[in-house]
Amino acid sequence: MTNREIIRELKRCGYSRVDIDTDSRAAKTFYTYRGGLHINGTEDLSFHIVPPQDSLGLGRFAICATRNGESSQLGTDQAPFFFRWLLAFLKGERKENEIIDEIIYKADSHENGTI
Repeated sequence: MTNREIIRELKRCGYSRVDIDTDSRAAKTFYTYRGGLHINGTEDLSFHIVPPQDSLGLGRFAICATRNGESSQLGTDQAPFFFRWLLAFLKGERKENEIIDEIIYKADSHENGTI
């Protein structure tokens, strides 16, 4: 999927474009920056696509989750993995808390060497 196609889908789902300078991480907003696309699904869940040169080895695709003031990020270069989560969230097939639970679990497991 291209950024243009994703933006079209976001708008269809009620998302609004915001300017990076005024981004307050409000739910159902997105912005573009230096070829990347940053999507605020909720106040505590966001999805990010960055160009390869900006991935810093963490992956072109990232899902960020916050719970109790602590944030975890799951990055990947595997587009199918990322889009499975993003599209399921947009379609209402996966709930915010369900995704946050999985992201935090995977991040904690990776940090503790169990993945």
